[in-house]
Amino acid sequence: MVRYECDNCRRLKEKNEEWILGFAAENIGVKAARREITFLSKWEEDQAVDWLAVHFCSAPCKQDYMSRLFGDTVPSDVITEVAVMPVKKREVRVISEGKTNPASRSRKSAPHSRHKSASRKPRSA
Repeated sequence: MVRYECDNCRRLKEKNEEWILGFAAENIGVKAARREITFLSKWEEDQAVDWLAVHFCSAPCKQDYMSRLFGDTVPSDVITEVAVMPVKKREVRVISEGKTNPASRSRKSAPHSRHKSASRKPRSA
């Protein structure tokens, strides 16, 4: 037997009692969090057991839950700002224009050992 509890006041649902059924979802991104609730027009037992389902015993409980979820006040346990600090400093080398760096040669100018020029057939003109 499944027992349903109001997500706001924790009251248990009786067998033939009319309740409000909805689905709540939250997506937390890097810059923002998105929350949404969709309400069904009537109680459906098959959908009430879904893990995203929210159950309310009355319209005031639904309103109270939504005002806490979508209200302007931010709960104290929510992180509002995160500072990202570099772990390791990067080393930058400056090369003057007159000097060349052997490590910066293009790959086309370096010979490739995996290609054998002798194995290629000459093009006929």
